[in-house]
Amino acid sequence: MARTARKVARTAGVGVAALALGLGSISMANADETGGVTPNVVGGSPADISEFPYAVALTDSTGFQFCGGSLIAEDKVLTAAHCADGQDPSDVVAVTGRTDLTTDEGTETPVSDIWVHPDYSSVTSGADVAVLTLSSPVSGAETIDLASGTDAPVYSPGSDATVAGWGTTSEGGSASDTLLQGTVPVSSDEDCSSAYGGDYDATSMVCAGLPEGGVDACQGDSGGPLVVDGVLAGVVSWGEGCARPNTPGVYARVGTYADEISQQLN
Repeated sequence: MARTARKVARTAGVGVAALALGLGSISMANADETGGVTPNVVGGSPADISEFPYAVALTDSTGFQFCGGSLIAEDKVLTAAHCADGQDPSDVVAVTGRTDLTTDEGTETPVSDIWVHPDYSSVTSGADVAVLTLSSPVSGAETIDLASGTDAPVYSPGSDATVAGWGTTSEGGSASDTLLQGTVPVSSDEDCSSAYGGDYDATSMVCAGLPEGGVDACQGDSGGPLVVDGVLAGVVSWGEGCARPNTPGVYARVGTYADEISQQLN
C-alpha cells in the first residue's frame, strides 16, 4: 500500500482534502508531495489553546489552514519538511494563540524564511523537519522544549504521547475548526517495522498509536506536535489511512534532529 503525508493540498487557492492517512496510500498529515493530504486528530477530544500554547496553525495568505507546527522560540516554528518544501515564505502565515480558527483570537504572523532539512526528499526517506522564521517574535509566546538525542525514556514503548491539531476528524472526513487532542502510546520499533516494513526508519522516525486504532493524527495535522513528558518528541509526518488497527501514526523523531534544529534558532 502507498503511504501518504498528512498535509492538506491546495488547488488554485482552495484547500482540497486528499489522500488520507488510511486511504491505502502514505498519508502526510498536511503537506504532500504526492498530491496532497490533510491530517486531523481522529478520536480526539476538544482542547483549549491554553493547554497547548505552543501549537501553531499554518495557513496560506487566504487563511486556508494546511499544516500545523510548534513554537520552539518566540520567532521560530518547527513543522514537517513536507509542509514547507517548495513553499514561498510570503505565502505562509503562523497563527498562534487560537483555539477556534474561525475567530480572530491570538496572533497571525507572516513567515520570513524557511529552512528545510537538507536530507529531506520524501516522508518515507526521513528528515521530515523544517524550521520557519517569523517576521517578528510572538509577544509573550510560550514555547516547547525539544526532545534530545539522549531522551531515551521519551521514546520508550508504552509511554503516553499526546498529539494536537486542527486536522480531519475521520479518514476522508472534514477538518476541525477547533483544536483537538488525542493520547496514544508510543509504539515499539518492532511494531512500526511490522506495520510499514522498509518505509519505517527507527533512527529518523517514531510511531504512536493504539493497537486497535481509533485515535490518530490525520490530514491537516502534518507538522504538529507529538508531546511526551512535556517535551516535543515528534512531528506529525505520515501513515496509512487514519486511526486504523495495527497501523500507528508515524512522526519525525525530534531527538535525532535536535542539534540541527537548535542551530536554526540562532
